[in-house]
Amino acid sequence: MVTYDSDGKTLRDLVSAYVAEQLTVIIESPGLLRAREPVVHPTRVAVRRLRSTLRVFGDLFDVARSARLEDELVWWAGLLGEVRDLDILEKRLEEAIAALPAELVVGPVSSALQREIGARRKTGWEEIESALDSERFHALMGTLHGWRAELPFTEAADAPADRVAHYVKKANKKVEKRLAAAGQAYAAGDPGADHLAHGARKAGKRHRYAAELAEPLWGKKAAKIVKRRKNLQDVLGGHQDAVVSEAFLRDFGIRAGARRDHNGFTYGLLFAQERAELARLPEQLAPFLP
Repeated sequence: MVTYDSDGKTLRDLVSAYVAEQLTVIIESPGLLRAREPVVHPTRVAVRRLRSTLRVFGDLFDVARSARLEDELVWWAGLLGEVRDLDILEKRLEEAIAALPAELVVGPVSSALQREIGARRKTGWEEIESALDSERFHALMGTLHGWRAELPFTEAADAPADRVAHYVKKANKKVEKRLAAAGQAYAAGDPGADHLAHGARKAGKRHRYAAELAEPLWGKKAAKIVKRRKNLQDVLGGHQDAVVSEAFLRDFGIRAGARRDHNGFTYGLLFAQERAELARLPEQLAPFLP
C-alpha cells in the first residue's frame, strides 16, 4: 500500500488509486472465471468496493455515468453472488452435519445436500458463462476500460485529500443510525428487525471500504476502523448466512423428507440450530451499538 502526506494531494488522488485496484480485478476476471479459477469471491468483493465508492463518494462522479455503471454492476454481482452464496451454504452445512453425533444424522443427508447444492451451482455457473458471452457484459467491460482510462470526476474531486474525513464520518453515521434502529427493533420484538440488521450490514461495509480508501492517508487510524467494521461484518454476515441456510433447510427438508429412503429429522434439527443462532444476534450486536 502506498502512503503519502496530504500536502498537495486531492480526493482525486485517493479515489483514483482505490478505484483503479477494483477495476483491475474486475477487468482481469473473465478469463479466470471461464477457467473456473477461484476468483468469484475476490471479483464480487471488487464489484462491491467499486459500488460502495460510487455511493459514498457520489458527488465526485458524473451522476448519469455513475448510475449507469452501478446498474450493470448490480446485475453482474447478482450472478456472481448466486455461486458464491452456494459455496458458503455448502461449507456451513457440511460443518454443521460433521458436528452432529452420528445417531442424529438420519439418512443420506450429506449426499442429498451435495446433489441439491451442486445442481444449483451448475445452473449458477451456466448463467455466469452465458453472461460472459453476452452483449451486456461486453458493454460493461467497455465501460470499465473507459473508467480505468479516465474516471468521470466532477470538480469536487479536486478538494484536498483530507476532505475524505467528511465522507468516512458520514458513512459511519449511517451505520450507527441503522444499528440503533435494528437494536431497538430487536428489543421490541419487531419482525422487521432482521431486515434492519441487513441494512446495517450493508452500511457497515460501505464505511469499511471508505476507511480502506483513506488508509494511504490515515494509516493506523484507518486500519482501526477497518478492523472494527470487519468484526461487525463477521457478526452480521454470519446472521445473514443463517437466514439463507434456514430458508434453504426448510424448503429442501420438506421435499427431501418426503422421499423414499429419506427422513426429515436431521434437516429439522439443522433448521432449529440455525433458528437458535439467529436468536443470538441482539446479544452479539450489543458491543457495536452506538
